[in-house]
Parts: sequence; structure tokens; C-alpha cells
Amino acid sequence: MLYFLFAVTYFWGLRHLTSIWDSNAKEPLHFVALGQSSLSHCTLLVPFRNEEKNLRLLLPHFSENLPPFANVCFIDDHSADNGAEMVTQFIKNQNLFNWRLIKNNGIGKKAALTTGIRASKSAIIVTTDADVRINKGWLGHLIAPFQDPILQLVAGPVMTTSGNGIFGQFQQIEWASLILMTQVSFAKGNPLMCSGANLAFRKEAFEEVGGYDGNTHIPSGDDEFLLKKIGVKFGASATNYIVSPLSLVKTHALKAPLDWIRQRSRWASKWNAHKEQGHWLSAVMLAVFCLLLLASLPMAFLSWEFTLSMLLFWAFRVKFEKEALGKVLKHYGLRFSNLSWFLAGWIYPVLLASALPFAIFGNYTWKGRKT
Repeated sequence: MLYFLFAVTYFWGLRHLTSIWDSNAKEPLHFVALGQSSLSHCTLLVPFRNEEKNLRLLLPHFSENLPPFANVCFIDDHSADNGAEMVTQFIKNQNLFNWRLIKNNGIGKKAALTTGIRASKSAIIVTTDADVRINKGWLGHLIAPFQDPILQLVAGPVMTTSGNGIFGQFQQIEWASLILMTQVSFAKGNPLMCSGANLAFRKEAFEEVGGYDGNTHIPSGDDEFLLKKIGVKFGASATNYIVSPLSLVKTHALKAPLDWIRQRSRWASKWNAHKEQGHWLSAVMLAVFCLLLLASLPMAFLSWEFTLSMLLFWAFRVKFEKEALGKVLKHYGLRFSNLSWFLAGWIYPVLLASALPFAIFGNYTWKGRKT
């Protein structure tokens, strides 16, 4: 009976999320690309620490895909490699007068972003990471919604590159679920998450809410905490999430399951720092869902009735998840086989269960800093 209720609730929830996606996946007509005059009022911030390998790819990629008049500010967070020197030399060699490199006045990503924001004279701040890939029209598309004076923060979708084999496909399926949940939460007026790899906000709004004050001791979460602050201060209508393929930012796929566990542990370690009940409740429900899935495996061997029930449940699970998340992936030109969906559906609960202890106790090392 428990699994029956669980299945009905889960499948109904997927259908509900799909209907909301269908209603909100199209961009409003005023989301149009902006020209030089508008783009000159924004600054793109790229904080980095020990990312020489990523910067070697990012610099020419940005030079090719960003408008030539875009303001770009790289913030070095006390790197121990040659990344800063690489940025300086590239700017000099390419004669990029509107690109610059500055040093973090503090320690950590939030301090780096704050340093960049204070150094910027632009009204709109855009943030991203050093391991991304963008479309040519990305920057103009991301800040276009700020034509509406009500909007204070705009977030865009993030997806991994293809990566290797089934683990790479699993990551893209999981990112599709994050995109879906993010879009639904924004559509319902209760935005839960966003990514600093694809984020824009008004500098004035950042200052009005006190920036990252109150959570600077937490290494990650600069994006989500700022989203919550702006939502509280200006209301949910002041935030927007755009899902157009042109607004998509791609980031490198993780190489191994252990990398995924470490990353998700870092993300989840701030679960109890959110004051909103809905945020931590959704995290708990996700954990319970994955544990119930894993528990269904031994239950399938209790009797032939249980075996049949679990097989039906697993089959319907793949069907409904493929229907819901497949729409998101298709929106960005991605499709996977039934085998990939089935395997990814079991990889996720196993990895999440492995990450739970690290997320609860919050002990991990990130970019050479232990917390």
C-alpha cells in the first residue's frame, strides 16, 4: 500500500510538472537580443581559483562568442597556478580594452564576486564560471528581460556537456530535472534555486539586500541566497527564469561518480541554512524518495506478487520520467535511449544515498580549502 501511494503521488507529480513546463517554456515576446548600448551597461564577472586548464579553453571561447564591446571582469581568488598570468597575457595579446583582471579582496567565491561588483560601474551584473560554454547571443538574451523595470534578477538554465558514456548522459538527465524544478518553482512564485553560472541581477538590488551578508561563512550558495534575499525584498515577480536554448550555459561534465558525490555534498551541505520550510522540505522529500527506490529492490524478492508490482512500478517510473524530463532535454536538442533512462534512474538514488552523510555533516574539501 505504501508503494502504491508513493507511485501514484510521484507519477501525478511528474504529470503536474510537465503541464507547468508546457505552459511556461515559451519565451515572452519582449525577450529580444539587445544591442551595444544596452550591453555596455552590464559587466560579466568570472571568479576563479586554480582553474588554469579551464581558462585556457574559456578565454578564446569568450573572445569568439561574446560581443566585442562586452565588459568582462575576471576575479582571481588567490590561485596557486598560472591562471591569473594567463588571463593577463591573453587580454594584452588580444588588445581587449574592456576586459580586466582583479584580485579578490577577501577569501572565497562570495568575496570574489563582491570584489567584482564593487569594482564594476555597470547597472547590471552577470555572473558565470570558468568552465562554461556559451552561445553567441547568450549575454544579450540573458539581460534582455531587464527592459522590464520590475525585474531585479534573471536566471538561466545550465546543462553539462555530453561527457563520457552513461555517466555523462545521467548527468544531463539530472540537469534536466534541475531545470524543470527551477522553472516550475519560478512559475509558481516561489523560486527555489538558480545557478551562479548563468545569473544576472541589478547592482542596486544587490546592494539593497546587503549582498551576501549573513551567509559569507558558507562556501557555496552565493546564487541561491541572493535569489532568496531579492525575492523577499522585491517579491517573486522581481525574479525570472528564462529557458530558451539561446540562454543555455553548458558546463563540463564530471569525470567520475566520486566527483558527483563531492559536488552534490557541497551543494546540499547548506540545506539547513535556508530559513524557508519549502526549501529544506523538498531536500528531505528527495532523500526519502531515493531511499524508497533503493528499498524496492530487496522487496521485489519477497514474493512473486511483489516482484510483479515492483516491475510494473519501475516500468511506469521510466515511462513518466522520460515523458517529463524528455521534454526538457528535447527543448535543448538532446535525446536518449530507453536503456539510458533506465540506468540513469538507478544511478541517481545510489549516488544520492552515498552523498547524504557528507551533506548532513558538511565536511568536504573544495578548491584546496577544507570546510
